[in-house]
Amino acid sequence: MKKLNHNKFIADMIRFASSAGSPEKIIHQILQYICENLNSDRAYIFEDNHDGTFDNTYEFCSEGVSAEIDNLKGVPYEGLLDVWFTEYEKFHNIIIYDVEEYRKVSEAVYQILKPQGVTSLVTGPIEIGGKYVGFYGVDNPPADIIENISLLIDMMEFVISMMLRLRDYSKEMEELAVTDPLTKCKNRMALEWAYRGSYDTSQTISVIMCDLNGLKKVNDSYGHEAGDKYICDSAEVLTSCFGKENVYRIGGDEFTVIILGETEEYIQKR
Repeated sequence: MKKLNHNKFIADMIRFASSAGSPEKIIHQILQYICENLNSDRAYIFEDNHDGTFDNTYEFCSEGVSAEIDNLKGVPYEGLLDVWFTEYEKFHNIIIYDVEEYRKVSEAVYQILKPQGVTSLVTGPIEIGGKYVGFYGVDNPPADIIENISLLIDMMEFVISMMLRLRDYSKEMEELAVTDPLTKCKNRMALEWAYRGSYDTSQTISVIMCDLNGLKKVNDSYGHEAGDKYICDSAEVLTSCFGKENVYRIGGDEFTVIILGETEEYIQKR
């Protein structure tokens, strides 16, 4: 059995991935490094959709190997992936030396793997906050290092789970930066795309400007809590008519609605 220097492998993987500029790109770099340096057909990550299904969210394929990421959305947990997660609880990772033999363990898993050209694989869970949130692995690794890869899978879990946490945190920060904290509509900063003109100018663009009547009077007469409710109620009316993704709060009592690609008749009806 061929030996791998696990510590060097992981150190080199982190060094290679750190050249990327964002958590998303780092995750792609990690999978590229894993796939290429383990001479595997694919390296991939699946994540829990929290609705009883999992999506293949990241994938790197060797040259000549077909991508499967678009075919592996909404993969059910019950009756399929639950087999793997039971094994993760016992052994933490799974080695399938021969997919034909694994057919005896799970026909359902076999029917997923076989059409992808998978003959062997190594996979392990991704754990965050004491809960399994997904899994990752490699397809068709060399037979002489497959057991060494299972040890690497355990060691790499921390790096991958950390990058997924950083990705989620980055998305949360980006969302907060463009969200009005009171109404949860988009804010003025979220309109940057419109200021830059970074949209398809061949589409129609509809702009509706509006402000609230008498907000100062409401604040003075009933207090700022009542004024905030007036603002939130108005935002709810706008979002119910035009969709939350199209409504922006650009001032204390000012809202803008911007819709691309719709007819004047549609806008007037709304």
